[in-house]
Amino acid sequence: MMKILLAQTDAESLETIGALLLAEGHEVSPASGGNEVMNAMQENPDMVILDAYLPEISGYECCRLIKHDENNRHKPVVLLMPSQDLTAWARFSECGADDFIEQPLYPHVVRAKIRLLLRLNDLYQRLDTNHRHAEQEIRLAKHMFDTITKRQPQAVDFLDFWGLSAGHFCGDLFIYERTPENHLHVFMGDFTGHGLAAAMGALPVSDIFFAMTRNGCGIEQIIAEVNHKLYEIMPTGKFCAAIFLRLEADGSRIGLWNGGLPPVLLADRHNKIACQCESSHLPLGISDPAEFNSRTVQFDLAGIGAVVLCSDGLIEAQNSLGEAFGEERLAQAIARKSKERSTFNHIKSNVLSFLEGLEPHDDISLAVINID
Repeated sequence: MMKILLAQTDAESLETIGALLLAEGHEVSPASGGNEVMNAMQENPDMVILDAYLPEISGYECCRLIKHDENNRHKPVVLLMPSQDLTAWARFSECGADDFIEQPLYPHVVRAKIRLLLRLNDLYQRLDTNHRHAEQEIRLAKHMFDTITKRQPQAVDFLDFWGLSAGHFCGDLFIYERTPENHLHVFMGDFTGHGLAAAMGALPVSDIFFAMTRNGCGIEQIIAEVNHKLYEIMPTGKFCAAIFLRLEADGSRIGLWNGGLPPVLLADRHNKIACQCESSHLPLGISDPAEFNSRTVQFDLAGIGAVVLCSDGLIEAQNSLGEAFGEERLAQAIARKSKERSTFNHIKSNVLSFLEGLEPHDDISLAVINID
């Protein structure tokens, strides 16, 4: 049963529509003027039927006020309008009403329209409920990511990171920690899905990463353990494309593992790409731990000025023409860096200029380790 607010100046029409609604099993709240309608909205009716030419406040103006109220904007509002009234048609389209019923009234038309709008109202209610649940999940996921990042140690002066969200917050995970021997471990991860789905994977990954790094475990052991955990807990089709990096305490070498993310670029001191670490592994959480390969690739950093890591979101970012930023533009951004600007700031500036204010389709993550 629905509660329907019915405002009509013509007694005969009021009785006809009221009888139809009662026969359908609905509760009817009558009103005779615009002020009475606006006061009755406090009783939260499920649907509103208004005479277009109510006294005090017209039906058009009542409808506009109702639709501007955040709590009522999805509530069905029907206007009762004189037949062939062109002025009424024009005002109907402007006030935000969901439908109209022309007078004189035909019971079968009234019944059909009301049933349709009540179905739409039910759909709006479900959509609104789902939206509120999604907002709650997003807030929870953001809290979880914030909790993870607060566990970070003090900033490393030669490490820069930037994240740009494709929605409410950036769901890519970027964390780092030093071992007891002062080696630096870095993790960049891009989980399938967004919001809570990504956060649920980020929590165990960060727990393992921080605990094992602080205990002095090797990066390959950490990679294997993270894959094992995600393989156990992640549902089919959910995984994490990731990069693990270990920078030796003396800054002479790095070990890299890339599973599903764009190549890690090593730029020399002249801003040319000296070498790169392509993805040579499946993302985390796909391979059976017994078959998983956690071996890293070692790179000598002699002559290297910067190590650049990024997520798919940066490479696939599109401008207003639908062009992707791409790996070539990334390499050009590194090559054309000026002396006054760091590699990190130059890449970030190039990406933002390329987007021209557009929101990216996927979360963007960029990290640069400055070696020199």
